[in-house]
Amino acid sequence: MNGTIRLGGHEIQYTVRRSGRAQRVSLRIREAGLVEVVVPMHHVMPAPETVLERHGAWIFRTFDRLRRFGPGPGERPVAAGSRILFLGAERTIRIVREDRRRPSVTLTESEIIVCLTPGSPEDIRPLLERWIRKQAESIIPVRVNELNERWKFRHSSITVRNQRTRWGSCSRRGALSFNWRLVILPTEVADYLICHELAHLKYLDHSVRFWSLVGKICPTFRQSERWLRRHGRSVPL
Repeated sequence: MNGTIRLGGHEIQYTVRRSGRAQRVSLRIREAGLVEVVVPMHHVMPAPETVLERHGAWIFRTFDRLRRFGPGPGERPVAAGSRILFLGAERTIRIVREDRRRPSVTLTESEIIVCLTPGSPEDIRPLLERWIRKQAESIIPVRVNELNERWKFRHSSITVRNQRTRWGSCSRRGALSFNWRLVILPTEVADYLICHELAHLKYLDHSVRFWSLVGKICPTFRQSERWLRRHGRSVPL
């Protein structure tokens, strides 16, 4: 479905796409002037105009950033030569094809090398995502325990999931859960998100006491909050 809407005196083109992976209605900026409305496969189709009007301020902020700085990481295709952030460092994607039985992914100091078989599809995003998720499953719990070393908050479990609507969560029983995409965020932002959930082990709310504790655990949390407001919806993969 394609259409045009007038927002703030400007004509905005939009497309609507059903997605089997999406868990909520969301927006993606394909280029300055074109917005994609992503709707979960079995979700009741909303009125696109209503969704766009509700997020008009965010749309224009993103358009302005595109005009000034070019596309953000989540808007660039993942292909040979693409650069993505992984564990706090930018890595270049290098693709090679070899006569092998199955594809693989290898990490170096400056590259993520994707080795494909002769019959592998051109789209490397699913393979790369599976590899990063696997790395995250071992990396994130270790980092949680490192950051908790000083505070010794008691938790019942740590899991890494494919959460689409949140970066992390803490249950009343002390179960911590984190989005695997933390490993493709700036290190200080990922650490803040972990500290945020650690603080919930003591205060399961967003009270003044909670934010005071967050400030003690992560003194630079306000900068990370600003980064997330500006870039959180553009994280790749």
